[in-house]
Amino acid sequence: MVQQQNNARTAQFRHVHHLYALKHIWLGLCTLVVFSGCASSSTTTTATVKGKRPANFVLEQALEKRSNALNALRAEGNLSVEVDGKKQQAQFVGSLYKRDSLLLTVTGPFNIAVAKVGSTPDFMNYYDALANTVYQGTPSPKNFQTRLGVPLSHNDIACFLRGEAPGGFTGFTAEPATSDSEDVFVRVRDTVTERVVYSHRAENITSFKRTNKSGEILVHTRFSNFTTSDNISIPQDAFVLFPTIKATFSVQCRNVEANLKDQKYSFLPPLEAKRRKL
Repeated sequence: MVQQQNNARTAQFRHVHHLYALKHIWLGLCTLVVFSGCASSSTTTTATVKGKRPANFVLEQALEKRSNALNALRAEGNLSVEVDGKKQQAQFVGSLYKRDSLLLTVTGPFNIAVAKVGSTPDFMNYYDALANTVYQGTPSPKNFQTRLGVPLSHNDIACFLRGEAPGGFTGFTAEPATSDSEDVFVRVRDTVTERVVYSHRAENITSFKRTNKSGEILVHTRFSNFTTSDNISIPQDAFVLFPTIKATFSVQCRNVEANLKDQKYSFLPPLEAKRRKL
């Protein structure tokens, strides 16, 4: 009888000790979970949030990374040119290889080709299909203004189609931030001041403005309606304003694709077409 009581006490002691051990294990697990939760919470607060400025953001690095990734671009849509209140509208298909080679086909009503532009940094062919005439010369702002009505060089057009600021990515200084989703940068070079707005939501610039020494706006470009192609943020709409000559140039794309292969970037004018120098 005494032995049975001793065995019962021993069994009860072991049961209590087992529960005590389980209690400590459970408390240990709870403590681990709590500290894990604290560590997770701390990591979340320092992680990059899409649409907001990441830590140690550098404009030049962001723009250069995007530019290097964008080798080729194809776009189609509508374009509009307005000079002194006279507006012309058309459709276009454009192909651009980096900033080196541009092929632009402009069509009017019933999809009839009106003009074709093949341009490099050094030379341009502008084919007026209605007059069956090819205008050839340097792709300067003056020559593009003569044919398209707007004073843009080949490099300007290439940059605006790519959603970039002309003149490269260096030399910009950040202004004091007023928003965690946008940054403003300013660059002074030659006789002009350039100002860009970078959107962290769009992951690209949304505005480029160039002014002269007197503060007059020479050109102001706004980019909007961004889409993503091949993991690259590209604006589908661009509006370019030239206040001093009362002219605007706007592009609205229906389709934009990055880095397509086997595109054409130049054309051969018809042999029978008349030649004119720009």
